[in-house]
Amino acid sequence: MVSFIMFNLKKWITIYFFICIIACIVVTLLPWWPTLNVLIIPKYVLLFGPRWLLLLLVLPIVFVWRMLSTKQKAVYPLLILCSFNYLDFQLPKLWHYFAADNVTVDELKVVSYNIGGGGSQKELKLLVKDIKPDILLLQEASRIDLTKLSPDDYVGECISGLCILSKYPFTRTRTLGRKLFGGWGKFAAFYHIATPSGQLSLANIHLETPRSVLMGVIYRYFDQVFAEKIEENRQFEVDLINVWATNNQQNTVIVGDFNMPGDENLFRQSFSDLHDAVEVKGFGYNDTKYTSWFGVRIDHVLYTPDMYLVDVEVFKLLKGDHQPLMAILRMSKQ
Repeated sequence: MVSFIMFNLKKWITIYFFICIIACIVVTLLPWWPTLNVLIIPKYVLLFGPRWLLLLLVLPIVFVWRMLSTKQKAVYPLLILCSFNYLDFQLPKLWHYFAADNVTVDELKVVSYNIGGGGSQKELKLLVKDIKPDILLLQEASRIDLTKLSPDDYVGECISGLCILSKYPFTRTRTLGRKLFGGWGKFAAFYHIATPSGQLSLANIHLETPRSVLMGVIYRYFDQVFAEKIEENRQFEVDLINVWATNNQQNTVIVGDFNMPGDENLFRQSFSDLHDAVEVKGFGYNDTKYTSWFGVRIDHVLYTPDMYLVDVEVFKLLKGDHQPLMAILRMSKQ
């Protein structure tokens, strides 16, 4: 009787272990998922859902450690690593410390902050005062009064909720709006900024959100046609941003609310030629967007490989569902 119970228990442990392996493979391959319409909603759920659920799935195996086979014991640490990778736990890239050739000494402090979800102008003013960014990029900032926010040595402008505040003179070269595909508002503003180290090409962006699709999933309403339209819009936006980036391959920075985690296939396909500041030098968890019970990193600072990243940090403020992201960069010599 005991042997029968043990046999069946080991069988169910093997099945459970196999399920954990499949789950880890699925989420690890997210950046390389094929762009099939049938995968859009599952992709959104895995990208924007509570990622700690995978770790919660894997951890109970510890309690039956003695019943695991030798192969299962060898594989289990990989499942834990996969779970932390899915949680977007960051470690600095070693190659970065050997990539400081042909860059200027002057440092450029760039801060991005989506202030739309409850961020206050008072906290933003303190942020500018304490951090003293060289360039501050805001998204969803239609209610922000830059004249009350900035000291006299800054210049700035706001266009459809996309704001820039800079210590250095800038020229806006163009903007992109959602009227191109039947929407409203701007999703990108492009600038040339005259820094002491030379001209910086910069994009401040706020891309389409899949929030409506996710809300449909929560309420068990799966609108595949609507999901395909959202994905089509997001693809169109990143394609246009990518065209601009292709034409600006030196001293170029793309900053803002991408509404895309770094492991989304669309993000990898479109921005793989650029460095993501948090992925290069971040440590630990650097979520920039929070719900009531989990976070995700959808705000990014991307820069061309000719530049050098000195430091990166996500600031934890009291208000707002997004957190400011700062990157300190050195430009390449021109």
